[in-house]
Amino acid sequence: MTSSKLATIVRQIDNFPALPATVNKVMEITSSSESTAKDLMLAILPDQSMCTTILKIANSAFFGIPRQVSTIERAVVVLGHAEIRNIVLGKAVFTSFQKLQKQDRQTTDLFWEHSFTCGLASKIIAEHLGFPASEMFIAGLIHDIGKLAMLMTFPQDYSLLFEISEPHQFRTVIHEHEEYSTSHDEIGMKILKRWLFPTQLIAATGYHHNPEQAPSDIIYPLVVQLADMLSLMHCNPDNLEPSDIVTIFDDFLPECKELWLKNNLRWESEMLGQWFAQLQEQRKRDQAILDIMMS
Repeated sequence: MTSSKLATIVRQIDNFPALPATVNKVMEITSSSESTAKDLMLAILPDQSMCTTILKIANSAFFGIPRQVSTIERAVVVLGHAEIRNIVLGKAVFTSFQKLQKQDRQTTDLFWEHSFTCGLASKIIAEHLGFPASEMFIAGLIHDIGKLAMLMTFPQDYSLLFEISEPHQFRTVIHEHEEYSTSHDEIGMKILKRWLFPTQLIAATGYHHNPEQAPSDIIYPLVVQLADMLSLMHCNPDNLEPSDIVTIFDDFLPECKELWLKNNLRWESEMLGQWFAQLQEQRKRDQAILDIMMS
């Protein structure tokens, strides 16, 4: 039975519509060292919805640009190719699942709440460690999209919020394999490969529960794994304090520290509390970004 469920999910992915032409063009342009700001601007301009999204995000507190950005040309110059690409990719993922949002708004809102918070946590960690912050934000934002595909395939059976209600790092994956012969991280990776997403985002999505198995770009799943935990703790109804986060990781999750040190990443227990406190602050400040993405 479970193998037939897997086949059904794979068929669902195969029937996914291709990404809009704007998205593919933006990925092509931003991956070329010879492309110009004008090339990128001309690729975006025909898509008025995407233009609106970019301008709204550019003028939000998320980037903190001192002067208002009023044109796409200005946005491309001020933000740069990488930032524009990340906004386009993030919006494309939301748009691909808009129909699902309309069908079950309350559940998907909670799903995106966790995903968005994970994106912010990924960005905070990346900024502290000197990694590409906005790209890490997108990695965290889309890390669970495989769950949406599974929900679309089995709307009556699949629990989209299982991980939030039962926040154990590996239990969700075990449960999914028992029921569907696959898991949301594997399905998410299939989706992103089909959409030709950058390899580091594919790695973050496919290996955020087991970073040590990533064949490349291991830093991305390592950061998203930790951000995923911080997001779940942030969404915890017990209102955890930064000091609680330090205790949880020190006492119950020592394998995270071991894996970070093994991959030459600096680990200080105190910084976990600092990141959590910063996450609490930024989550309130950056609500507008989530609203823009979901609109």
